[in-house]
Amino acid sequence: MDKQLSESEVLQLLMQAEEYEDALDVLHPEDAVKEDPTVFETFDTASSKLAIVVGHTQRSQGASGATPISTTEYIWNKQLAKHIKSIASSHNIGCKIFYRDGVGIVGAYKRVKIWEPDSCIELHFNAFNGQVIGTETLYGAYHPSKDWAEAIQQAIIKLYDRNPKSDRGIKQRKIGERGGKNVNQLDTIPSCLVEPYFGDVSSEAVLADDYLIDLAKAIVDTHINYFG
Repeated sequence: MDKQLSESEVLQLLMQAEEYEDALDVLHPEDAVKEDPTVFETFDTASSKLAIVVGHTQRSQGASGATPISTTEYIWNKQLAKHIKSIASSHNIGCKIFYRDGVGIVGAYKRVKIWEPDSCIELHFNAFNGQVIGTETLYGAYHPSKDWAEAIQQAIIKLYDRNPKSDRGIKQRKIGERGGKNVNQLDTIPSCLVEPYFGDVSSEAVLADDYLIDLAKAIVDTHINYFG
């Protein structure tokens, strides 16, 4: 009988794959996403600033979602990031999207640091075996990140009307654990990595699609509640 991998074993394999993919991204600087030179953005009058990091890259796109997501984490969350930026701008919140393409995790977060936002969130979605569902949010060692992660987690739990079983909670990650490299890059800016749903589950994919704009609003509203 074939041995089924446990969730922890799958997470270990995914962590190794992500380390490989991150190294591959750094080796291809030609993949870096160039900002549109025709767009001039000023944040001098913004009440606060929110940084969005899109998980994965065009070269390594992450998990694939079931219908109606019907695409990868990278493609799906680029769309979500644009909605967040649009909604944030309408509330006078400075919002900038950062990509890992060609620069890797460390390179993307270096750009975030230079921009000096009030908060940062990296967008992902989960996948396992087509059966597990739920919402979880990861954070690192910088203490204010725990409160930021909890605020984001609670906003999404409320949006999706999750029950205790599908509320997978907030999880601190150390470097060397899956997601740990991402959430430990910023030591002066509250940051988290969000996994709102398991995109490989049909019901979760429907939830993601039905509440795409609402998720963007929930993230912006949470930022406003914390940072103005």
